[in-house]
Amino acid sequence: MLSTRLRPTAKKLLKPISRTRARVLLSDTQSSWSSASSTSNRSTATTTTRSISTERENHFKDIGFLGEDSLTIFSTLHDMQVRSCQVYAPNELFGSYNESAQSFDYITYEEFGHQVDKCRGVLKDLGVKEFGKVAIISNNRVEWAVIACAAYSLNASLVPMYEAQLAKDWSYILNDSSSSVVFCATQDIYNRVQKEVLPETPTVTASVCLDAMEGEPHAFRTLMAAAAAAQEDHTNDTNSIVEPTPEDLANLIYTSGTTGQPKGVELTHGNFATNTQSGCRSLAEKPREFILEKDRSLAFLPWAHSYGQTSELWASMSMGSSMGICRGIPHILEDLQIVQPTLLFSVPTLYKKVYDGVHEIIHTANPIRRRLLLSALKLGDAHARASHGVGRPLGPINTMKHSVLDKIVLSKIRDRFGGNLRLGFSAGAACPPEVLSFMDALGIPVCEGYGLTETSPIITVNVPGKRMIGSVGSPIGGVKVYIVDAEGRPVADGEEGEVCCTGPNVMRGYHNNKEATDEVISVAPDGVSRMFHTGDLGRINPDGFLMITGRIKEQYKLENGKYVVPTPIESAIGMSRFVSQVVLCGANRPYNVALLVPEWSAIQTELGISDASMSEEELLANDENVRNLMDKEIRKTCAKFKKFEVPQKWAFVAPFTAANNMVTPKMSIRRHKVIEAYEDTIANLYDDGASSSTLYDQEHNEAV
Repeated sequence: MLSTRLRPTAKKLLKPISRTRARVLLSDTQSSWSSASSTSNRSTATTTTRSISTERENHFKDIGFLGEDSLTIFSTLHDMQVRSCQVYAPNELFGSYNESAQSFDYITYEEFGHQVDKCRGVLKDLGVKEFGKVAIISNNRVEWAVIACAAYSLNASLVPMYEAQLAKDWSYILNDSSSSVVFCATQDIYNRVQKEVLPETPTVTASVCLDAMEGEPHAFRTLMAAAAAAQEDHTNDTNSIVEPTPEDLANLIYTSGTTGQPKGVELTHGNFATNTQSGCRSLAEKPREFILEKDRSLAFLPWAHSYGQTSELWASMSMGSSMGICRGIPHILEDLQIVQPTLLFSVPTLYKKVYDGVHEIIHTANPIRRRLLLSALKLGDAHARASHGVGRPLGPINTMKHSVLDKIVLSKIRDRFGGNLRLGFSAGAACPPEVLSFMDALGIPVCEGYGLTETSPIITVNVPGKRMIGSVGSPIGGVKVYIVDAEGRPVADGEEGEVCCTGPNVMRGYHNNKEATDEVISVAPDGVSRMFHTGDLGRINPDGFLMITGRIKEQYKLENGKYVVPTPIESAIGMSRFVSQVVLCGANRPYNVALLVPEWSAIQTELGISDASMSEEELLANDENVRNLMDKEIRKTCAKFKKFEVPQKWAFVAPFTAANNMVTPKMSIRRHKVIEAYEDTIANLYDDGASSSTLYDQEHNEAV
C-alpha cells in the first residue's frame, strides 16, 4: 500500500480512470517508458544525426536556448532539461532493455519532457513544495531522471540513495535531509522501507514503488496515469513550474561514510550547470565535436554519484546525445554489444579488465598469434603517439601494416566495447598509464579526469588535443587549482602538496554540519575565494597538468619513521595480470604487507594447474608454485620503489565488493573496511597478534 503517512492531497491521484484511457496514457508493459513510435525501435547500433534545421537552430538562438556556438545555454538543471527537450526533441535520449525483444527501446527528448511534466503533477499531489526534499532509492533507470527533473521544476531537491545500502543508512539519510517523499525501485525495497525505515522517519509522508504494476495504489505507474488524466481533464494544475535559481539546492548527495555517518553534500544548480558546461566545453578545441549529438553511451556508473550524474547524465542531455541504461554490472559486456556505445564513462576497472584479458591471451597464445598481437599493439601505439604529436609518423610500410593489423586484430579487441567506441572517460581512481597507452593503441583514447563529490565533481580533465597520460588533466574553465602546504600556503612550482581548488564547482557545504564544512573550506591565497581542500596529494607540472600522488589520510609511517603513500604501490602491484585487487598496510610496523585478491584463472593458466580435485582456496593457500609466482610478481612490479616501500609479506583474500561493504558504489576500495575485515590475517603476517583495527586508528592519527 501507499504509506499510511500519505497526505490527503495525494489521494486525488488515486481516483479511478478508465482502462482504455489508462492504456493510452501510460503503457503497462515493462518498457512503459518506450515510445510507441517507430523511432523507438530503431537498430540499437544506430545513433541519431543532427536533427536541427538551420531555421530551427536560428530560432533557438533567437530565444536564447542556443549560443552562437550552437550549444545549449542554461544556468540551472531545470533550464537545461526544458531547453534540451525542445532543441533536441526528436532525438533518442534513454534506452531501456526490453526482455522479450532482447534489445534496447528508446524514448525521445520530447517524450521525456512529457514524462517530467506528468511527474511534476505527481510530486505536487504528494505534497512536495518548494525547497522540499525528494528521496529515491534506485539504480539507474528512466524514472530516476524523470523524478529528478520533476523535482527541479518545483525547486525541490533530490536526495539519491543506492539500492545496495542498508536500511539504517536510508533511515539516517531520510532523517538528516528531512525528505518528505521516498521513491523505491523494487517491491522488495518498498517492503523493507515500510517495515524498517518509515517507523523511524517522521518527515516522510509518502512512499512509492517504481516497479509495482499499474493499478496498485502504491505504484508510480498508477500515479503517473492519474496525473496524465488530470492534465487532460484540466482538473489539476500540474504544469505550474517553480523556477530554481543557480543558488538553489539541486541535490543532497551523501558520501559513502568511510568514517562515522555519511555527510550530505549540498550541490546547487549553479554547481551542476557550470560543471556540466565547463567539463564538456572549456578545454576542447571544438566543443561541439567533443560530445556529439549522435553519440551514445552505456550508463552503468550510478547517477546517485556526482561523477555519473554530471559527466554522463546531464552533460549528455545538454548536448543532445543518448544513453542506453545498463542492466547492472553483471550485464556490462552483453549490454555493450547491444547498445554499441560511442562514448563510455567508466572507472579504470573496466579498461583494466580488457587489458588483462588481452595480455593473458598474449602469454598463452601460439607463437604466430602472439607475434600478431604484439605487432598490432606496437604499431597501434606508434600510430597513436604520432597522432598526438609525441612520436614520428609511421612510414608507408608500417602504415600499411597498421591498417591490416587494425582490421584483423585490433578491431576484434574493440568489439569487446561494442565496436563503435570512439572515446572513453575514466575517473574515481587512478588509471595506470600502461592501461591508457594500451587503449590508445587500440584506437580508443581514454580521457582521465579528477574531482570529488564536493566539487560537483570535475576539477580537472584531459580532453582530445590537450591530454597527458599520467596526469588527470588541466583545470576546467572557472576552476583554479592550488597546491598548498600543511599551513595552507602555496608551494613552489612543481612541488608536492595538498590539492585545493576554487570555483563555481565547490559545494555549498555539508548539510547540517558546519564543523565538517569548516574543516574543508578555507579562504584561498587570493584572500577572497572559498577554497576546498581535497585531502589529496599532488603537484602541477610545467605544462599545467595535475598529477595526483596519493591521499593525505592514507599516508602512514612505518616503525622506522619513513612515510609510505600506498596508492602508487597498490597501482603497480595491481598491474600484474595475476592480481585483481590489492590493499597495502604497514602503519607503525617494521615493513609493509599486502592483501591480494588473485586472478585465479590467470594463475591457473600460467602454472598449468588443472587439478579439479583441489579447491581453489586450498590450492591458492598451499601451492608452493603459486606462492613463488606471486613473490616474483611483487618483486617485478615494485622494482621502481624503495626497499622499505615494497611489501615483505602478502596474503590472499576474498574479493572486495559492494556486497561486503569493501567497495563504494563507484567501485573505489574502502581501505579501512578491508583492513578491519582482515585484521587477523594482517596480524598473522606480522606474527605478533596485534589488532589491525588499532593499526588503522594509528594510521590516521599519524597520517599528517
